[in-house]
Amino acid sequence: AAAHYYFPHLIVNGTTTPEFKYVRYDYPVYGEFEDKYMTDVRCGRDAFAYGAAKMETATIIAGSAVGFHIKEFVDPQYNNGIFHPGPAQVFMSASADPTTDAGDGDGDWFKIYYLGPSSNTTWATDRATQINFTIPAATPPGTYLLRLEVSFPIKDWPGHSQWYVNCAHVAIVGEGAGTPGPTIRIPDDYSSFDEGIGLTTPGVDFNSGLDGYVPPGPAVWTGEVAKREWRREM
Repeated sequence: AAAHYYFPHLIVNGTTTPEFKYVRYDYPVYGEFEDKYMTDVRCGRDAFAYGAAKMETATIIAGSAVGFHIKEFVDPQYNNGIFHPGPAQVFMSASADPTTDAGDGDGDWFKIYYLGPSSNTTWATDRATQINFTIPAATPPGTYLLRLEVSFPIKDWPGHSQWYVNCAHVAIVGEGAGTPGPTIRIPDDYSSFDEGIGLTTPGVDFNSGLDGYVPPGPAVWTGEVAKREWRREM
């Protein structure tokens, strides 16, 4: 496990919660999206089978500051933050009960946060220990899967991008009456050859030309009414 990294701690209003209290267990995934096993990219490899039924659900007020904190190891040589950096994105999917089959992530996902390059040659996630964001105040009350995705895109090697994904169980409360969207299905609307995954845009590579990088998935929903549903061009 120390060979890579993962995010077992949910952060709510500045408080870092115990590891795996609200976040499912998982293992990193290689992004060969044409493979039948890529449903693992929803919440991490084996995350539903080994973690879903054991997780508690965190109650969060819409509009609150939230985040995910990386695992810290006893041996300090492994505490290097995100050392396979790339874009960070956060999605939500309504779930009647995240601890059961109803919470396996096969529904619609909408994006609430994106953290991309900090310069033309550097990712903002490089060596970061946590990813922080805000739950849109207009998010309708209900139970959701809250999904952090940090990917390591790889050019000219389809199927070998790396995905560090964790899902938390959250119950959003408040008076939000927004219409989240556009939505996607995961992994259906991702491809190994997407420009944000396989770096197929001319001039864009892992550590150069990042000003031209386009992330996979839909636009970020900030609380505005969704105009239309997004789907990747096939």
